[in-house]
Amino acid sequence: MEKREEELGGRMSFLQHLEELRRRLLVSLGTVALVFAAVYVIPIFGAPLVRPIREFFLAPLKQAVAGHGTLQFTAPAEGFIFDLKLAAVVSIFLASPMLFYQFWQFVAPGLYRNERRYLLPFILFSTLFFLGGAAFGYFVIFPIAFSFFAQFATDWIQFNPKLNEAFSFATWTLIVFGLVFELPLIAFIFARIGLLSVGFLVRNFKYAIVIIFIIAAILTPPDVVSQTLLALPMLGLYGLSILVVWIFGKKKEKQDQEEPQNPGG
Repeated sequence: MEKREEELGGRMSFLQHLEELRRRLLVSLGTVALVFAAVYVIPIFGAPLVRPIREFFLAPLKQAVAGHGTLQFTAPAEGFIFDLKLAAVVSIFLASPMLFYQFWQFVAPGLYRNERRYLLPFILFSTLFFLGGAAFGYFVIFPIAFSFFAQFATDWIQFNPKLNEAFSFATWTLIVFGLVFELPLIAFIFARIGLLSVGFLVRNFKYAIVIIFIIAAILTPPDVVSQTLLALPMLGLYGLSILVVWIFGKKKEKQDQEEPQNPGG
């Protein structure tokens, strides 16, 4: 089986790889910029789309703060900057299909021709996993985490989170969970190219538990609740990755055994 690089007349040089990477990054940034303009500038029903997105984004925090304090901003431009940041994050999520497409096109030269048929499934599932992880963070993690933080308010201690700090916590949570949910897809890719096996994942499961909790401690705020809420889904995704590698890795081995029967290559 010939690789894409061989179809192009030989292996790509290091400079060609850099040029390809630059081109993919420019396309990705351009896509995000266009979506950002649509979200922040173009009016929808008389108002920019970012306004209803802001209400939706802050709904879990608003519910947790109710009765304990109020959400606030203390810098004059903090509200304006919040909308800019929010529009940028939303643009990344909305543009994610194109971002994953550009990533696939960049790694495609290292894949065999029959492996490139996974282009559409890769874009579909990578987008679904990414958005699914963000949805898990919004609908599950946000209410639990915000309610946990708000419970420390008392009659004389108010829970008054700043808009900028709440944004940092929320967006970091969404992106982290979105990326973490890509673990089965990464396992699939490694299984197809022969870099990952079921035996390896099973043998190192106990080490994976430790590493997962360390990663959760690094990626989340310094509280046990947030760390546990990230670590538990990661353990579940690790188990799903084992299943993915078992299914697709086994097919890969069978394919490799059948290839020598075709002398024509």
